[in-house]
Amino acid sequence: MRPRRLCMVVHAPYPKAETRVEREAHAALEAGWGVDVVALREPGEPATEVTSRGIRIYRLPTARTRGGGASTVLREYVGFTLQATLKVATLHRSRRYAVVQVHNPPDFLVLAGLLPRLTGARLILDIHDLAPEMFEMRFAGRRWSEPATRVLRRIERLALRMADAVVTVHEPYRRLLVQRGVSRDKLTVALNTPEERLIPEKTSTADPAEIRIVYHGTITPHYGLDVLVDGFSAVAAELPEASVEIYGAGDALQSVKDQVARLGLTERFWFSDRFLDNDEVLLRVQGASIGVISNLPIARNQAALPTKLFEYAAMGIPIVSSRLDAIVEYFDETEIAYFDAGDPRSLGQALLETVRDPETASARAGRARERYEGYRWSVSSADYLALLERLLRRR
Repeated sequence: MRPRRLCMVVHAPYPKAETRVEREAHAALEAGWGVDVVALREPGEPATEVTSRGIRIYRLPTARTRGGGASTVLREYVGFTLQATLKVATLHRSRRYAVVQVHNPPDFLVLAGLLPRLTGARLILDIHDLAPEMFEMRFAGRRWSEPATRVLRRIERLALRMADAVVTVHEPYRRLLVQRGVSRDKLTVALNTPEERLIPEKTSTADPAEIRIVYHGTITPHYGLDVLVDGFSAVAAELPEASVEIYGAGDALQSVKDQVARLGLTERFWFSDRFLDNDEVLLRVQGASIGVISNLPIARNQAALPTKLFEYAAMGIPIVSSRLDAIVEYFDETEIAYFDAGDPRSLGQALLETVRDPETASARAGRARERYEGYRWSVSSADYLALLERLLRRR
């Protein structure tokens, strides 16, 4: 029987950019696994590090590029995959991993686990996003986008076939993967719910006269921050006590800030201008009046279930959200104030009604908090840990 050692591979900085990877790493660690993470290296980060909890991090010198063209993205993905494949192979010689877990995108990053798999390790592919759909969303309309998408679908099929097990983020993705030929027995769902230790205790320090509208996460076009700005602008005069806090970074940050300036709302918006550690951002968001999810109604977002949705629910923050298929599947109208996705007027009206009817907003938040109890990470992670144990028992 191999030692209980797990290697995770992710094309992102760790731990800041991928809280899902951190959650799963901590769950495995607490279950008695030794955990290594191979990730990108951000400026100022050490090449190797052992966290206070004992997770070993190996950071590779691939530059992260946001907003680049297809050739830039491809070079970055291929470069990281080659470096990660070599690194994992080298580590496996001494660490002898029982399981290698590769987090997509890209799907071909699964190659990093090939050599350990050929020498007895088990390979998990963790599907955060459907890579062909992400590519279509970003590069649709280009002359070469259709054949490139077909290639990505073939790569996805091969990667899914190569993996011994597939983990994904929610039921809509699981159903789509079954339609694409993945056996139900091969699939496990681990929801993107927050670790309970990160949820701050409720305090009474919030000023009831202050209306804090918050968003935290990646700032990129398909998350609709421009809709939030326009929606707030439409009702700003009626909510003189309200302000908007935006925590995060991304390729749309500057355009959102420019939009705020054009509308004369600079004094009403605050930006962190950077990603914060998950525990820090949740402490700052705590006590907010409204948490906003403004995702646009594109195909990729219809099947997306944002982590911030569960975080707002866990903290009892009233949620104003785009009406999108996956979100509606997990929370109903009595738990969330929905607006028509992509419509600033509808968003502004939802903000206004939430502020003006605090009793209804509080009741919705309470019901969302109750619903969240069934989605807690301690519940969701149980199937993931059971999968690790099953793979460990296989020779």
